Amino acid sequence: MMIGLILALSGWACAAIYLLLTGQAIGKAVTGANVSFLGDAAVSFATGLVNWAVLIYLGSLFGIRRPRLLRRKKN
Repeated sequence: MMIGLILALSGWACAAIYLLLTGQAIGKAVTGANVSFLGDAAVSFATGLVNWAVLIYLGSLFGIRRPRLLRRKKN
């Protein structure tokens, strides 16, 4: 359970860091009028999303519940 908690918390922390990097790249694109930074923002956002999903999934293997976004719907 403790390993799952550490994995889940690190997933949320990494997601926050990548979200800040995405915001910084968007800010550079707006202030510098340079569109190439939007590609950097998209790559940073995608990397953060994949990193978050993988760490949350690994945490769920050790007993931590997944967020509603990642749960399967039971019919």
